[in-house]
Amino acid sequence: MAKKKKQQPPKKAPKVQPAPKVEAKTAAKAGFWLKTNWQVYLLFIVSFLLYANTLGHQYAVDDSIVIQKNQFTRLGLKGMSGIWGEDTFVGFFGGKRNLVAGGRYRPFTLATFALEMQLFGKPAKDAQGNLLKDEKGRQLYDGNPEISHAINAILYGLLVVVLFLWIMALFDPQMKDKKLLHFLAFATALLFAAHPLHTEAVANIKGRDEIMVTLGAILAAYWSLKAVDQPKKLFLYAGGAILAFFVALFSKESAIPFIVLIPLSFYFFRKQLGFDKLLIWTVPFVVAAAVFWFGMRNPAIGWDGKTEPAVELMNDPYLKLAPAPDGKTQVYVPFSDSERYGTVLYTWGEYVRLLVLPHPLTNDYYPKHIRGAKNEIPTLTDPWVLLILLFHIALAVWAFMGLLKRKPYAFALIFYAATFSVVSNLFFPIGTNMAERFMFMPSVGFSLLSALGILALLRRMPDNKEGVKNYSLGLWSLLFVSALYAYKTIDRNPAWYDDYTLFTTDIEVSPNSAKLNNAVSGVLQERIQDPKMPAAEKMRILQKAQGHAAKAIELHPSYTNAWLLQGNAFIYMGELKEQQNAAQEALKLFDQAIACFNQVKVYRPEHPDVNNNMTVAHRDKARVLGQRLNKLQEAVNELQKAYSLSNGQDFETLRLMGIAYGIGGNPQLAARYFEEALAIMPNNIAILYNLEAAYKQLAENGGGAAAQQKAQEYGRRWKAIDPNYDPRKAQ
Repeated sequence: MAKKKKQQPPKKAPKVQPAPKVEAKTAAKAGFWLKTNWQVYLLFIVSFLLYANTLGHQYAVDDSIVIQKNQFTRLGLKGMSGIWGEDTFVGFFGGKRNLVAGGRYRPFTLATFALEMQLFGKPAKDAQGNLLKDEKGRQLYDGNPEISHAINAILYGLLVVVLFLWIMALFDPQMKDKKLLHFLAFATALLFAAHPLHTEAVANIKGRDEIMVTLGAILAAYWSLKAVDQPKKLFLYAGGAILAFFVALFSKESAIPFIVLIPLSFYFFRKQLGFDKLLIWTVPFVVAAAVFWFGMRNPAIGWDGKTEPAVELMNDPYLKLAPAPDGKTQVYVPFSDSERYGTVLYTWGEYVRLLVLPHPLTNDYYPKHIRGAKNEIPTLTDPWVLLILLFHIALAVWAFMGLLKRKPYAFALIFYAATFSVVSNLFFPIGTNMAERFMFMPSVGFSLLSALGILALLRRMPDNKEGVKNYSLGLWSLLFVSALYAYKTIDRNPAWYDDYTLFTTDIEVSPNSAKLNNAVSGVLQERIQDPKMPAAEKMRILQKAQGHAAKAIELHPSYTNAWLLQGNAFIYMGELKEQQNAAQEALKLFDQAIACFNQVKVYRPEHPDVNNNMTVAHRDKARVLGQRLNKLQEAVNELQKAYSLSNGQDFETLRLMGIAYGIGGNPQLAARYFEEALAIMPNNIAILYNLEAAYKQLAENGGGAAAQQKAQEYGRRWKAIDPNYDPRKAQ
């Protein structure tokens, strides 16, 4: 007989326990990390405030190329056809588009500058208050730099917000802890916003192309994700993504890597999509890039897709001096392969250093700022270059291993490598060794990688006594690094106030840059144009300016602009010495100026300014010889040289020649040169007065009634202007 089973008492339903108080406390503390809107507002405000101290800045550096000296931008809306139909540099350089390596077609940001000119600019006027127009009679405008700086800061804030939203969308499906999701996105955006390397792109108005290409590209990536995640709005978001990608492409060509990066983001973060879907998503961006490249860019800059730069160190940093075939002079020759790629790798190491430790910063990395050990050209055999190469190989291996396993850190590394590739100088020259603005887009990858590192640190933190992870260390790490970056950014911004401030600040960091030494010499010489400045102060500044020009020449012996500036400095110093009655010192300085200008003629005979400047040097030398030393014939000889150099079109030379021949007792030649001067300035009272005197002298020396009549005519003319004119008081 089977045994009866013992009846079990019915199971009681488990008693529902209230949520632990600690979880409620944690949720309350985590309120900010679950408030997307709060984070968006905070990121925008922080990003804008980081650059609030640039709102009163002026134009600086390359702003002249794209704004106040660009023939298309200054026309406002009427310049749009030129902006969209030509190489970006044509508006500044005219037909000399090959002065810098590589073609540039970036019409979108120039179009925004033209729109600002139209809306916020003022009609340009000359010194006499007359409206300035181009050769077709179209009104030119002067821009408003304060408006442009404000727009840059606003666009930067929008970019940071879009970056935050993109990271949120990327990681949302795979991160169950939404507090950590928000933290990762916020940390990435905050580190990006605060990074000091971005000052060149944001504090310099021209840097808007970096902001817009990154904003357009990230927005395209974000809307592409939204299209995948929300099939019902597929066409809306996909269309928006293509439009944003076009904005990026027309802002700067460096958006091209996103053709790969957008599908790659699906591979990493939308694992449900097969490779066929990834290929399908690649197609519209390839088509958009083809339309941009072959439909707009190539017709504008040339179908070969590139321009060959002039052989000039300032346009091609991979040149060095070598003995010429004659064995007496030196010429520039290309770097060897070891030097070329050694220098490229050296700059890669500098970029990594600046991403981690952004100090010191400079706007100029031109030759010969980039130098390796012993101040020599880096080569592939240099230990430091080899270490940089090994470091990047290790990163590549790490990224490849992560790619196979779809690790987020690998996406950050690949993002960095892909966006850096177009400015790395590895595949094609970009016209300079390196620049801080080139890290603007790649720093998104660095910021994401850094945020992932902080997140990994958070996850390793032990639980506290209440069984809850302590996130404070990660939060404080983020705030500490961001605060340091923010301090450096705010501290760096004032250097970008204008050319003078920037160049004189950065020369302390880049003393071996020929380009920057040349620029410092130029802005110092502009400084002494202030009529209220004491002569002693002018001389001190000019000596400093001449020193920087000499340093530029030492670094780059055929640097014609530096020779020209050094000559100008000698002229200004000579004029000051002349005013101090130091005639012999003045003559030596004028001779030094002439020697500088002769060097310009050796290296670039067609230089547009050299004859004008040499005219001034000979003219000033003649004035000292004639007026201070009474060497009339020597003065006339110098004036004849000035006359020849100026093709008889320099008013002051003609005036001095008239005076010299008048004093020398040759009223006929005096009258001739005074009349040539009068043709340039028809109502100049001093010339009219001297013509009356010359013709009176001619009449007295047998010139007859014709000379007397001319004297009377010129006398009536100057008296009609000012009957009380006294040449002694006029001097």
